Amino acid sequence: MADEENWILAEDPPLTAQQLLFEETHKRSMELVKRIEHMMLTVVKTQVIIESFMIELLEVHGRDPQRFFYTGLKIAECRDKIDPPEVGQPIWELLSRCSKVRNELVHSLNTEKIKETSQLVREAYLALTPEGPRRESIKQMDDTQVVTDALHHCGGYIVIATEAKVAADKKAKTKPG
Repeated sequence: MADEENWILAEDPPLTAQQLLFEETHKRSMELVKRIEHMMLTVVKTQVIIESFMIELLEVHGRDPQRFFYTGLKIAECRDKIDPPEVGQPIWELLSRCSKVRNELVHSLNTEKIKETSQLVREAYLALTPEGPRRESIKQMDDTQVVTDALHHCGGYIVIATEAKVAADKKAKTKPG
């Protein structure tokens, strides 16, 4: 019985330096996986929604969205050919930068490039935002938050442009003449 008690009370031997290094490295890598996974899911889902807004804008302007499969083609058509006054070139540039972050997340997973492209989104977003609490909050956001918030910002303008076109078309149909 005494031997059993000693065995139960005995502590595991201390971890070796190599085991400690492995545990720490594993912990850091799992934290990175979790952060990237969260960013990927959040940014990709949000961009898909914003792309659906661009598809609606293309459609109300008589464009076939099937001809613009890639995000960059949709942005180029909306920006260069449709050019709705409600949106403006800086919003399209911000949306293009957000799309580059999404591309890095989905195609390369290069964390340095993701950080770099996210910083470009932050700079473009800050350039569009007047001084005040909103601007200060953008400065404090992490990369996932800033890209997602910038996408929401762009999406709002696209929805406004789409609704303005629908209203203008409706008004034109109801005018006698």
